[in-house]
Amino acid sequence: MRDWLGRIGVKTLYIEPGSLWENGYNESFNGKLRDELLNGETSTV
Repeated sequence: MRDWLGRIGVKTLYIEPGSLWENGYNESFNGKLRDELLNGETSTV
């Protein structure tokens, strides 16, 4: 993926594993997605 992005002129940034605070926007989105969709209740009728 990084090679392809480099060929089309996109720069990537490396974030250390376990350093979630370095990517707050993405982690905020992931938390909201998890709360709204993945942690929902399921029921069968």
